[in-house]
Amino acid sequence: MELHPLITILFAHWVADFLFQTETMALNKSKSIKWLTVHVLTYSIVLLGFSLLLLDWHTALLFAGINGALHWVTDFFTSKLTTAYHNNRRVFFLIIGLDQFIHSATLIMAWEYFSL
Repeated sequence: MELHPLITILFAHWVADFLFQTETMALNKSKSIKWLTVHVLTYSIVLLGFSLLLLDWHTALLFAGINGALHWVTDFFTSKLTTAYHNNRRVFFLIIGLDQFIHSATLIMAWEYFSL
């Protein structure tokens, strides 16, 4: 049985956003454009690697690049919000959940566009 491509893409997101995000990236991306950018470049490279399993190189590059840019914008705002609410666990985790929903939604919409 073959995995649905969206499962592969969402798994790639988990690998890129969690396994490859260092503690330094996680703690500093809300305060530093440099660390936010390092996180997103790392994310984009991992996403590109997975995307090449499913798409031709040109389409995979566009898919990873656009998702990287959208990831940067999303994390720019959500990382600042999680830092502001780090003492309020309920709000903190609501923001984390929203962040992951936005990432998943943008990945799915981009997949629908690029896989046509």
